Amino acid sequence: MHPSTTTALSPAEASTDEVRELARRLRLEAEAVEAVRERLRGAMEIDWESPAGRNFRSYLAERAEAVGVTAFGLRDAAVSLDAYGAALSAADAGGICG
Repeated sequence: MHPSTTTALSPAEASTDEVRELARRLRLEAEAVEAVRERLRGAMEIDWESPAGRNFRSYLAERAEAVGVTAFGLRDAAVSLDAYGAALSAADAGGICG
């Protein structure tokens, strides 16, 4: 697990560019997580002949599903940040912010 290098943005401090950058980084992380999922799926393709091997394949399937959920969550958060960035931009253009 990677430690967070992102500082929290409060609504008063967030700039549109910072929000867009954070959304971009979340999408990159989602791609990396999805790559892990694909590697897990590849390991599931091995023809396991033993009961332990078949159990391991089931375990990998569960882990691949969980990793997929994580990737979806990251992409969903990026979409939310896109909407937030658009709202910030609109508020800034309307003279509401700063």
